[in-house]
Amino acid sequence: MRTEDELVTALREGVKGAPESDLLAGVTRLRKRRARRRAQFLAAAAVVAVAGTGTAVIRGAAVDGPPQPQGSVTASAEVSATVTATVTASATTSPESVRRQDAVAGELWPDAVFTMPAENSDGWRYRPITAISPTEVLLSAESSFEKAGKFEVYDSATGTARVVAEVPEDDRLKRYITQSVTVDGENLAWYAYGEQADGTQIRDIWTVPLAGGDPRLVTSRVGEDADLDAIALDGDHVVWSEVDGGVWRHPLGGSTPEKIPGSDGLHLIKWPWASDVADLPGDMERSQTRLVNLEDGSNVSVQAPPGVERLRCGPVWCFGRGSDGTVVTRVDGSQPPRRIQVSSGGPARYPILDRFLPASMAVYDLATGKLAAFGGTGTWYGMGVSSEPSAIYYWGATKGDKPDKFRVLNLAAVPPAQ
Repeated sequence: MRTEDELVTALREGVKGAPESDLLAGVTRLRKRRARRRAQFLAAAAVVAVAGTGTAVIRGAAVDGPPQPQGSVTASAEVSATVTATVTASATTSPESVRRQDAVAGELWPDAVFTMPAENSDGWRYRPITAISPTEVLLSAESSFEKAGKFEVYDSATGTARVVAEVPEDDRLKRYITQSVTVDGENLAWYAYGEQADGTQIRDIWTVPLAGGDPRLVTSRVGEDADLDAIALDGDHVVWSEVDGGVWRHPLGGSTPEKIPGSDGLHLIKWPWASDVADLPGDMERSQTRLVNLEDGSNVSVQAPPGVERLRCGPVWCFGRGSDGTVVTRVDGSQPPRRIQVSSGGPARYPILDRFLPASMAVYDLATGKLAAFGGTGTWYGMGVSSEPSAIYYWGATKGDKPDKFRVLNLAAVPPAQ
């Protein structure tokens, strides 16, 4: 078993001598051309962690439990379209470790955990993406490794799946592969990577109604404009951010994209929220300093408490890595910083649904202080692969790294905090 820090260190060491193998090339295509450093990092991670499910998974590590409030936080103003708020942790913050309190997710939240097939009716392997509702989850059905063939929705209430759309291919492009996916209550959107004959990169942005239909190409981004790092939906617009920063918007039925004013240097978290740090290896050690609402223009300045690294803030919660635990606080300053003895695990960059943190074979509920362990028969778990922090986790319902059924935790089905 390894902690997150040990795994990251191992990946960084391993990537220095990582061979240019078929596996390396295959995983590189998953995030092709964001940057070579980014691609090498993901390739090394996959070499360490892929476990036959067609997705990168994480091996378990021990965790300790919930928080006790300590320290202080001050907010200079309420957030509005014209006011900048500042959240700053006191230099004297010194939270204490607390005893472990955990439970099995299926017992703590029985309506949120269910069993589903690991393959569709064609025998294609499912890759869970994210939750659509308390009973529906979005899936990618893959005809081969990392090759999305269909988008489907599984309904845990009825135990049935339906096809949303077949994923288009473009034979004119090389290495064409579906990348980041997002969904709202009405539409599904994603971008796919490909290369033109001369090697110029291209990203096609597609959308389709969740009710089903034929996918429609919204726009294609070519060359320097093709370095996307996140995608979202805003009603009748698709929105994306670029690796170098900046957020763009394109009407689903229009022809011309526009850059959102004031978005320079920003990266999407989940619409309408954006941050000044990217999902790139070079930004992993940086702490976030801004949280921006691109819809109303509000701008929150955030500062990491002393000794805390990798601060990440959504619209409700902030968390960062301390010397001996994870430090969390609320953006509005209504709760002081507190340390939780939970080793944050998994790739979530921000609190999931503004409420949950991954915790290595478990998930921590920031609203209630409860730690829910996945349980199950194996030592791995997968996390959904949506652009925004995914609201689902899954693990084998039967033994082995390639089970015929998944157990799924749908965090959208967790009851509101009492």
